[in-house]
Amino acid sequence: MEFAHHAPEGYQCPFCDLARADFSNPRNLCRPGDIIYSDDLVLAFIASHGFEPNPGHVLVTPRAHVELLYELPDDAAARIMTLTRDIAIAIKLAWAPDGVSTRQHNEPAGSQHVWHYHQHVLPRWHDDGFYFTPKRPIVDPVIRARKADELRALLPSR
Repeated sequence: MEFAHHAPEGYQCPFCDLARADFSNPRNLCRPGDIIYSDDLVLAFIASHGFEPNPGHVLVTPRAHVELLYELPDDAAARIMTLTRDIAIAIKLAWAPDGVSTRQHNEPAGSQHVWHYHQHVLPRWHDDGFYFTPKRPIVDPVIRARKADELRALLPSR
């Protein structure tokens, strides 16, 4: 299945440049010292943009250019999840946050801003206000069951 890509014409991917150790693009804010981990499939590095009041979070990406979660190969997806767990443990031990959150965005409506798949791993502190939203109403179990049926029907057999 093909999915629409959103990178503009002539897009120079900063994460691909980082994976190749190419720092010739002056718009790329990634630096060699940002890299935490690298292997044949994945790369983990400190994000150039922080979330106040506690800057310093990690992005975990495939080395190969993959724009969307929908296209992520199984081997890279598995390695990204394992590395995400390992980075979360390292964050917990190094910075002693009260917790750790992960998040990942796809397409403009999903708040994706870099057109290369990346998983955020963020240290969290009580009352940091990062995800402050009012409590959501409980969804009716009939609606939840219908939504679950719709998704189950489209999942590939394993």
